[in-house]
Amino acid sequence: MSISPERFCLGGLMKEIDKEYDIEEIDSKNDTLYKSSIEQNFSSNDSKISSTLSNSIFSPGLETPICLTQKNEEKSQESFTKENILNSFKNQKLTKQLQKYLYEIPKETIDNIIKELSGTFRTIIKNRNGNYFCSDLLKVCNNEQRIIILKELSNTLNEDCIDEFGTHPIQNLIELSSSDEEYKLLLSSFSDFNKILMASLNQNGAFVIQKLIVYIPEKMRTEFNNMFIKLICILSRDMYGVCTVKKFIGYTKNEIIVKHVLNVILTNFANISGNQYGNYLIQYLLERWWKTSEGVFLKKMITLKFQTLLTNHYSCYICDLFIKLCNQEEKKIILSSLNNYKIVGKNNNFKNKTSFYLNKITKDFKEESQEIKS
Repeated sequence: MSISPERFCLGGLMKEIDKEYDIEEIDSKNDTLYKSSIEQNFSSNDSKISSTLSNSIFSPGLETPICLTQKNEEKSQESFTKENILNSFKNQKLTKQLQKYLYEIPKETIDNIIKELSGTFRTIIKNRNGNYFCSDLLKVCNNEQRIIILKELSNTLNEDCIDEFGTHPIQNLIELSSSDEEYKLLLSSFSDFNKILMASLNQNGAFVIQKLIVYIPEKMRTEFNNMFIKLICILSRDMYGVCTVKKFIGYTKNEIIVKHVLNVILTNFANISGNQYGNYLIQYLLERWWKTSEGVFLKKMITLKFQTLLTNHYSCYICDLFIKLCNQEEKKIILSSLNNYKIVGKNNNFKNKTSFYLNKITKDFKEESQEIKS
């Protein structure tokens, strides 16, 4: 069977969206690229200023560097006022210099910055330049300092995670979380079905939900898991939602949860398998569960619905994969089913696809027989 242009494009898109990645590796690459872009953007004058950053701080209000000597250390502390920091976000160059300095200041200065910016973090994370500053600030914070920021943001994470800028600091918050208190605060903003659903269906929000699944221990997200399972049917039929469902299944080790997922899939099999995105989920599960007890039930469902699946533009690809994975005994069952199925009166599309699979399976039998003999 030839692959349609639509199938080819969609497959490429889905692979890009759902690319299995090493998170630390990506972060490392992003940091490298980001630092590289900073250096490239500095003019010759900026480079002179940059060279003194190890001993100075950029005062956004004054737009001049202040040297960090013992005599003016107090003055440098004063430059980190709310007004100066917020003003720096109007200029990308100033923001980048502040970001660099964050990695050189003491814990006490970080405390002062967090205190100064208290009440404005929600605005900052959604600012074009401020979100980068906040992401770096979170990286240099200790656990207690991050919790202060997280407490301020926790009530609106579900809304802000869909913002094109806000999603990045929130993802960093999740990646850096390491305590039960942080886990609870992060999950508190996704406390009902609608909040999880709206985030999962959004391009930016889907990545945040996936981070929650990856970084928060399964035992800490019991309520979240129970709500997510009930949304699988809806999410599996969405471009971003299906990727989140696959991530959820991939990071689920609890056998009870796996059984619940299987039950949802089998109950809604027709709606999911015949959908342009849902069929990818069935294919994913077919390969993942092929040699498991869950796979036995899934294979029985596909065998039972095989004739229906092959007539649908999207679910027919499940048939392709199924036959590819089948052993000889399983192929015999499908072959018998197709031979006994009456195609009289059926449309040409159904007849053509039935004939295609009959010929395909028969050909596979011949090739396998020849391999055995040789």
